[in-house]
Amino acid sequence: MTFTRRASLALMVGMALLPAAAPAQTDYPNRPIKIVVPYGAGGTTDISARQIATMAEKILGQSIVVENQPGASGTNAMRAVAAAEPDGYTLIATTSSPSFVTPALRNVGYNTLEDFTPILNYSGPYHGIVVPAASPFQTLDDLIAGAKSGAVTYGTAGAMGGAHLAFASVAKETGAKLQHVPFDGAAKATAAVLGGHVNAALVPAYRDLVKDGQLRLLGVLDGTKDPDFPDVPTLKEAGLGAEFPSIVGIMAPDGTDPAILAKLEAAFTEVASSDAFRTFMTDLSQPVRIMSGKELAKTIADNLTAYREIAKDLGN
Repeated sequence: MTFTRRASLALMVGMALLPAAAPAQTDYPNRPIKIVVPYGAGGTTDISARQIATMAEKILGQSIVVENQPGASGTNAMRAVAAAEPDGYTLIATTSSPSFVTPALRNVGYNTLEDFTPILNYSGPYHGIVVPAASPFQTLDDLIAGAKSGAVTYGTAGAMGGAHLAFASVAKETGAKLQHVPFDGAAKATAAVLGGHVNAALVPAYRDLVKDGQLRLLGVLDGTKDPDFPDVPTLKEAGLGAEFPSIVGIMAPDGTDPAILAKLEAAFTEVASSDAFRTFMTDLSQPVRIMSGKELAKTIADNLTAYREIAKDLGN
């Protein structure tokens, strides 16, 4: 056997003993992807996540399974996904509450900024400041002026939630006597303002009631105007300093390969930008609000800071 042949044979044997190389990321995805929804089935986050997943399957060439993991205001699911393998096959469809509201109030067992990498934001319900149609308050200025001369009650979906913290910030900034009345969910807060049991409410599902003339919309908490009501101001347009945007986005565990993240962001953004998805979301009474992964990361960071300051002011 010649030296060259012996060397070639040794090289072949040595290569055979090496561990198999990891598959190139260019073949991602090569098996089904799971998106965890941190709430029960049937809610708007669940429904919209299932729709964006179904439409993205055609782009990515793999099935996308949506799995509901409700509990603890969404924080249970966030902890589980934070601990998942960062391989692009386990994602989470998250909202404001488990991303920055609840983490601003207590230790939730994860750090949204360090344990996740945002992929994109595709929605985020507007939260309206509404009063009964017969209310003397015609504008947000009227409501605040009224609350400076006497207590004004407002209902939200629960104590220390995003809407409560947002209006607590307004009360501090203006000196208004805005008295919070927590309810078990936004539907009950809406029923309370319709029945005249509270002077106002901060709720997401207000569009049809306002258009039917049962409620009057005074303002929106978010940083952008509700396109269904272009004449209604945001908090900043009403002369206040704060903005409280809502998010509905998709994130991956920290450490996920950038090439995978880029592929997912491109696919989900293509879906979210499509006319078909926008029509679906309109029928669901939900806006399409697209932010890149980097923009979503900044929004989460900014809101974590803002809500921590408000919670501190409230003695939490």
